[in-house]
This record gives sequence, C-alpha cells and structure tokens, in this order.
Amino acid sequence: MNNPNIATKKSSNVSPIKDLSEAAIISPEELIQRFKSIYSRLDNTKAACGKIPANSQQVLLDEVYSENLTFKDPVHQIEGLSSYRSYMDSMYSNVVGCEFTYHEHWIGENSATIKWDMLFRHRKLGNGKLITVRGITHVRFTDRIDYHEDVFDVGAMLYEHIPLLGRILLKIKARLAG
Repeated sequence: MNNPNIATKKSSNVSPIKDLSEAAIISPEELIQRFKSIYSRLDNTKAACGKIPANSQQVLLDEVYSENLTFKDPVHQIEGLSSYRSYMDSMYSNVVGCEFTYHEHWIGENSATIKWDMLFRHRKLGNGKLITVRGITHVRFTDRIDYHEDVFDVGAMLYEHIPLLGRILLKIKARLAG
C-alpha cells in the first residue's frame, strides 16, 4: 500500500528528456545514444546536417540540439544551431571519410562526458592518410543539448599533418619524450 505522504525514490538522479519529434519522454542515456549516432559515420553527420537525404532511422541535429546551442572546441566558439550547422558543412567539405569510435561515457544530472577517437581522412592533411585523434566531449542538456565542448589535441589533428610544420612538431615531441 502506498503512503501519499512518502515520496517515491527515483531510480536515477537524472531528469527525463522530452523528444520533441515524438512528444515522448526520453532518458539522458537515449539522448546521448542519439548524439553518438550523428557522428558515428560521415554519412550520418551529413544527413543530420541536411546535406544528403536521411532515412527514417537517422537522427537530425535539431532532434538533439537546442536552437540556443553553444559549441566550443580548441579553435572555435559558435553560438546557435544554425551557425553550428554552417560550421559542420564547411568543416566536412574536404573530409573524405570520418567516423568516431566511442570508448565510454559518463552521464550525470543534465550533463554527460564522452570519450572518443575520431578517425578521418582529409584531402589537404597528411596526404589523405588516416588520422586518429583522441578526444572528450562534454555536453549539458535539459530537453536537448544546449552546450557542447570538444577537447582534443589540435596538433595531432591538424598541425602535425602540415608538411614543414608537422616535421618540426614531431621532432619537438621526440625531444621532449627523451
């Protein structure tokens, strides 16, 4: 028998999230799974941005992100979902292939941290060879993600793959390593 004066204990300390496309409640875990699905493969990312047709199973950016999104990485700070969509369009214009391998994630109340490797090929970097960069994403959310910060080594992603600069940086790293 339930006592109306005793509050029931929630099984989790995280709040549910409303899926705007289906008017249903989704969990923070489901939001993070949808987030990860956008970036798992380049075709998924392009479809999410509206650059190629999406199938009914693909998640779109506005299903995961708030219109008031703040995005940060070591090089950029972007305000608003439409600006982020433009950034994604330009960022992937010379990318031949890109996928993320997710290692683990931690979900707290209205935030999550995701550890990943990005594997990509770029027409203008490293002669189109496969480049792998380790990084971490921190997101904050209420009903959708309104803050997204990527932390990674810009040198490993970019500078080390520019012909002259890359050789200099690799020599410096080797000297520092002993």
